[in-house]
Amino acid sequence: MNETLILWLGETPDAPVKWALMADGAARLSGEADDVAALARIDAAARAARQVVAVLRGEEAAMRAMPAPPRSNAQFRAAASLLLEDELAEPAANVHVAVHRHPQGAGQALAAKRESIERWRDALAGAGLAPGVMTAEFSLLGGGAAKAIIVLTHARAFGAVGLQGFAMERPLADEFLPSLLADEGLDEIVIHTSDKLRFAADDETGADWRGPLSDEQAFCLFAESLSAGGAPNFLQGEYRKKRDWKGAAAPWRRAAILAAACLGALVFTSVADSVRSLRIAEQLQADALALHRAAYPDAGGVAPAAYARTVLASGGGAPVFLPISTHIAESLGDVEGVQLDRVRFNAERGEYTINLRVGDVESLDAFKRSLEARGVIATETGGVRRSGGFYIGEMKVSLS
Repeated sequence: MNETLILWLGETPDAPVKWALMADGAARLSGEADDVAALARIDAAARAARQVVAVLRGEEAAMRAMPAPPRSNAQFRAAASLLLEDELAEPAANVHVAVHRHPQGAGQALAAKRESIERWRDALAGAGLAPGVMTAEFSLLGGGAAKAIIVLTHARAFGAVGLQGFAMERPLADEFLPSLLADEGLDEIVIHTSDKLRFAADDETGADWRGPLSDEQAFCLFAESLSAGGAPNFLQGEYRKKRDWKGAAAPWRRAAILAAACLGALVFTSVADSVRSLRIAEQLQADALALHRAAYPDAGGVAPAAYARTVLASGGGAPVFLPISTHIAESLGDVEGVQLDRVRFNAERGEYTINLRVGDVESLDAFKRSLEARGVIATETGGVRRSGGFYIGEMKVSLS
């Protein structure tokens, strides 16, 4: 029983669902159900499978990379919640975040609205299916830190660029992708499509333009990614799949009761960990709001995310803090021993002021060189001073 049943879900539970029973990297059985309820007809395949995987459309989720994730899963989840909360424009209580440590060492954070996860979980349960993994399609394309895989259909686009994912409708994607794929950190770019984008004629990214991604190829990619190192799984914490111990306890009642007690303790620990993580996230959110009010007293009670959108909208320019933030994060990953103490952003100048803590001055110079190699202007200000066993320095970082 090494088969994996993969369910590629549609826009809603009433939309068609593609499915495949994968074994040894190939589809042993496959088909398409009219809707989620119709999946009850493949209950035999579900029972034969080692695991059931539900794959959501990318539009329902957001996935971002964390170059140096905290070692503690609780801290990892709390940090990821803050990172992705604004993208989904939802309070922390309405967002569920799944974290995953990629085989290459970086962290991945996948978030979706709780109501979306619960809607799919309940719909699948109504068809007699209880998946052990629920994730987004772009997390299973087999991407890497220096690789981009893009899938284009006539109506939409989704893909993984580095360890981050995206999904959007066309033709919006045609305007967005050229700048996204211009990242110098990408060593390999694969684009599946039946037609090339308008920028393809002048494409200097070295992209490997392939034909459209068939359903069979997609399921093979999904299965390969699951075998290679998995993906962020929404069914963590309170959404963790619960096992039915009733049948297993019949032959070995005492052993089953003891196992059930251990499982109960594990679930209780997981719930307690989730509660602690939520409290940490709420405290961090309150601290961030206090810092925002201190830095921008004229903003009143406006949330930081809403204030940032207002500033960007009034400025009329591109959100330069996004590429600068990306370059800073990548350079932190390149140079060991560099810690970020404080970050300030001047929207009028398009300039970051960052305070760094390093073990030696050479690390500070290496960090500056890493930024400059990415086309970022880094200027030291205020000199470098020693504090205990560390050196503390300040830089102004901008794109021009």
